[in-house]
Amino acid sequence: MKYKTRHLIGRITMTAVMTAFGMLCIFPFIWMISTSFKNEVDVMEFPIRIIPKVINTGNYAKVWFESNFPAYYLNSIKVTALTLIGDVCITTCAAYAFARLKFRGKEIIFASYLATMMVPVQVMLLPKYIYFNWMGINNTHWALILPGIFNCFNTFLMRGFFESIPFEITEAAKIDGAGQFRTFIQVVLPLAKSGLTTLVLFSFSWCWNDYINPLIFINSDRLFTLTIGLQRFQESSTTHYALIMAGATVSLLPLIVLFLFAQRYFIESFANVGIKG
Repeated sequence: MKYKTRHLIGRITMTAVMTAFGMLCIFPFIWMISTSFKNEVDVMEFPIRIIPKVINTGNYAKVWFESNFPAYYLNSIKVTALTLIGDVCITTCAAYAFARLKFRGKEIIFASYLATMMVPVQVMLLPKYIYFNWMGINNTHWALILPGIFNCFNTFLMRGFFESIPFEITEAAKIDGAGQFRTFIQVVLPLAKSGLTTLVLFSFSWCWNDYINPLIFINSDRLFTLTIGLQRFQESSTTHYALIMAGATVSLLPLIVLFLFAQRYFIESFANVGIKG
């Protein structure tokens, strides 16, 4: 009985601590959304008021209609969509080859492929800039899209999911007359749905939030993505924090929507990894 009581107290205490920690982590996000609906004079009031006295939706109208945010949004959508399509196609094909096919030197090639993950991104900026300049794609969206479709981490991630699928399933498909491509599309990919969702979330988040590459390779205002556009908007808005928070909220909206729709598969992928481990 004493053990059960101690166990219950421990669980309650841990739940309270984790709840407090979670609220501490999420508070800046809540404050950002709250501030985006405030008048400028109410932003710095103390104590902090989460629910504004007067809800001001005009901040979002100013952000959308009185700035270049629509252009930044379209640029980010274009770059993210093309990068995501290319990344999913190339990554899943490469991961399938490393996981299910047998060819000479496979492990050496895969180890060399993973070794590139150890090279810091900052080290590659100058060589990429020179190379892209030689190709004539500096100050174009291709300088952001082409490097993004080759992702070592996503290949490593999907290889693990493909390897977890029993070989008997693909062998049965082969016996039924299915080729490698048909087996990959109709058998393997549907069974790796949770891993594919995780890949999409990671890839979308990385590309949508990418800051360093647009900063280095893009110098035309009309080509800026949201990360650089938000910085320019912040510089032009100076101390108009309500407008800046409205812009930040608009920038984060696609990520929030995507996660809400895909969270079930995302959590399922981590659960599956935990069970297999």
